[in-house]
Amino acid sequence: MAVLIFMLSAGAGAAGDEYILKPGDIISINVVEHQEFSGRHKIRPDGRINYPVIGELDVASLSCAQLVTIMQGKLAPYINNPVVSISIEAYFANKIFIIGDVGRAGEYEIYEPIDAIKAIAMCGGLRNSKTKTAKIIRGDGTVISVNLRELLSGRMSKRETEKYLLYPGDTMYVPESFGVNWGLIATILGIVSVSLQIVLYTNYLRSK
Repeated sequence: MAVLIFMLSAGAGAAGDEYILKPGDIISINVVEHQEFSGRHKIRPDGRINYPVIGELDVASLSCAQLVTIMQGKLAPYINNPVVSISIEAYFANKIFIIGDVGRAGEYEIYEPIDAIKAIAMCGGLRNSKTKTAKIIRGDGTVISVNLRELLSGRMSKRETEKYLLYPGDTMYVPESFGVNWGLIATILGIVSVSLQIVLYTNYLRSK
């Protein structure tokens, strides 16, 4: 049986994150002791790469683990017991975007999928500590609601927090929390009260 080595580069995150390859990603395929089959490939817009001897391969929409399995089968006729490793050298979009009521809204470079808590810390934290929710907008348009209070409490399991990982191309939106400005309201009520007293006193003087 072929021995397979599945490696993710420092920028690819843990294997359990199951990053899915996308057009524009740059991957490195290494076949031990067979440099003729090793090389660096940029995934074309059609989701394919051109691989030596084998030819065109559809790789977009696959995880690295899935691609390793495919490479094993493709190389078996040419190599006895191929040892294959795949690493992601660069993401097509290695940035996330954090907008809304945070310390420093903007775009941030990441080298691995990061969770929402790290993303919040990266942008200087929440401007309003009472903010309860946020939204993660995936690159494909999917929107995920984040319960910030529950997430920040630390009571969620690792499996539960994994759905809040941000990947390259994702956007986190923290809506502004419109708190009640009690100082302003007190000032307005004070003015109204004084005005009412003046009106009442004026009416009293007229009645004399």
